[in-house]
Parts: sequence; C-alpha cells; structure tokens
Amino acid sequence: MGASGSPGPSTGPSASAVPLNLRLTAQVAEALLAAVPEGALLVGADERIVAVNRRFVELARLQDVDTSSGAAVDALAAAVAEQLPSGSTSLRQLNRRQFPRTAEVRFLDGRVVRTSRRPIDVAGERVGVLWLAEDITERRRRETDLRRHIRTLGELARERSEFTARASHELRTPLATILSFCDLLAPPSGEPLSAAQATYLDTIRRNAQRMQEMVDGLLHAATATASGGRQETAYARVDMARLLGRLTGELQPRAETAGLFLVHDHEPGPPAYADRGHLENALAALLDNAVKFTPAGGTVTVSAHPYDEPDGAGWEISVADTGIGIPKEFQEEVFTEFVRAPNARRGAYPGTGLGLSAVRDAVRLHDGHVAVHGGEGEGTVVVVRLPMGRPAVAAPAAGRG
Repeated sequence: MGASGSPGPSTGPSASAVPLNLRLTAQVAEALLAAVPEGALLVGADERIVAVNRRFVELARLQDVDTSSGAAVDALAAAVAEQLPSGSTSLRQLNRRQFPRTAEVRFLDGRVVRTSRRPIDVAGERVGVLWLAEDITERRRRETDLRRHIRTLGELARERSEFTARASHELRTPLATILSFCDLLAPPSGEPLSAAQATYLDTIRRNAQRMQEMVDGLLHAATATASGGRQETAYARVDMARLLGRLTGELQPRAETAGLFLVHDHEPGPPAYADRGHLENALAALLDNAVKFTPAGGTVTVSAHPYDEPDGAGWEISVADTGIGIPKEFQEEVFTEFVRAPNARRGAYPGTGLGLSAVRDAVRLHDGHVAVHGGEGEGTVVVVRLPMGRPAVAAPAAGRG
C-alpha cells in the first residue's frame, strides 16, 4: 500500500510476496504515521520502506515513486536527490548516506524542509529509522523579513537620534543667548521696566526655559539611544530628605503661581547610594509633571520615607497630584519615549513625552522600581522605590515620557 492507502506502482513487491506478519506491521505503522502532523517515513533495518504518510510524499514530491511497504528506499533517495542543488551539503550527505539527526534541506524550488532522523531500537538491536519532515519555508521567510525590518528600524532609530542630537545642540546656543539677555534686561541689571514690559519679559523667559527643558530632554534621549541605553554614573551617598526638600522648595513659587497647594512630607533616614545627577533629574521631572498636569486649586503631595523589609531596605518616594490623571490602559505605555496620554495631548499641555522615560531610566540605573497609579480624572500617584545599597548593575534604560 502507498501513503494514500491506494495500491502502489506495480514495480514494488506484490502483497502475496510480502510475509503476513510484515504486512500487519506495515498496516499498523501506516495507521500510526497517518496521525502524525509532520511528514513521516519509517525505514526498516533492511533499507526497505515499512510505511510512509501522505504528508511525506507531498513534501518530498514522491507521487511518481514507489513508496509501498517493502519497496527499496534507494529510488526514494534518488528522487529527493534530483530536487537538491548540486554541491549542496544536503546532497553530499544524501549521496554518502551520512545523515545528521536534524537538518534543514533547501530544495531547488526554494522550499525549506526541516528533517529529523530517529533510530528505533528494540532489545538493543537497530530495527529501523523514523524520518520526520516539516515544511518551514514560510517560517524562514517571516524570520528573514523580521530581521530585515529590525535592521531598518535600527537604522531609522540611529538616524533619528543623530538628527535629534544635532538639532538639540544647535538650539541650545540661541536659547542660552535669549535667557542671558532676559537677565540683562531685568532689574537690577537693566533699566526699570513698566508692568507690561515686565510681563512681556517674563513670558519670553518662561517660554525660553520651557524650550530649553524640551531640548535637554531630546538630547538626553538621543544620548541614551546612541550609547545603547547605558549611561555614565557616579554613585555617592545622597541625603534623600534634604534633596527632596530642596526640590520642593524650588518648586514652591511655581506652584503658587499656578494656584496649587504643595504638600511635602520627608522623613529623615539613612542616606541612599545614588547617582545624584540622574536621581535629581528624575525627581524634578516627576514634580514638573505633577504641577504641569494639575489645574488651579489642586494639590501636589510629595512624600519620602525609608523602608526596611525582609528583602532589603530602601527609600520610597511618591508624588501625588489631583490633576487630569493617566488612563489606566496607558500607565505602562507612558514610560516609552515620545508617548503621551491622549488626555494630555487633547489638553494642549506642553511636553515631548520624554519626562517619564527619563524617570524610568534613572530608576533602573539604581536597580529600583517605578509605578503609576490612579486613572483619568482621578489624579496620578507615581511611586519610586530605590534600594539602599549600591546597584549591582547599571542596567540599560528603557523609555517613556
């Protein structure tokens, strides 16, 4: 019988010429192989076919070859060899009968078939070999396309980072000049200004500072990308309560101007081992977001306290606000560079979507964890937990803003 269950070509041995026990064995084997999803071929120790399923015949293009039980395997091997590129490893192995346990066979028509060879032993004696074959052409094509797309995306990301870095550097000089002249025009350096002039000058300074912050964020993102996410660090002991006290003190005038209540609760505790620059920038970004996204009359609460738990000690810092909040479905995505929540975009709040990505980068540099709680219209609570000791590894940063 052939793989399809119909009689094979007349060149094979007739049913009457095959012993009954062998015919029964072949029938059982055919029934078993028919249930195998891969192409399957069972060859006896005498180099004759015991059974083969339809899938194997289709994969190896053996429709015109005698694959009935008891047929010699040589004709099958010759038919496969005709479909292989000359000089290929698969053809050499086939001609020499040197078969690896697993291999990928490329046919002349472009198909890629994965084969595996599984010897069958009974009571320590080799009685046959089971061959399995699977068409993986489409899988290999998808993998090739994916690798090509990844390379393309990598090139685009590098080009974007290079452009961003160049543009940021070009913008920093004129912005610094604008801010310098604002200082020169303002009393006591310059002449006395009328109320309107003072308002105009303050508007110029405020918007120039905002643009400078955006440029710094873009430059930070470009630098992190160019360095493969690794950043230079200088760890030292940092008084967390004192650092947060200074940052909230600097934020107080801005909060008052925005009509916000600023509440801070900083418990004293042991110093943290941290990179002051990265940590200060991250905390400043959290405070900036809280003030930016909270309407007048709202409250921003900053708290910090040390913790001591079975898995280690550290500092927990939280910045809570009563602002517009972040939709729950965006509370992970907002840590990705250049991603902003829809309600932030709708509300025309200024920003680049880099603030929270810088926060996560800095927290990961300290082996810490950052999480967002709340929801749209419910305000936002950002909780940062930093281990007390020195980070074991300066981890590559991920993104979000």
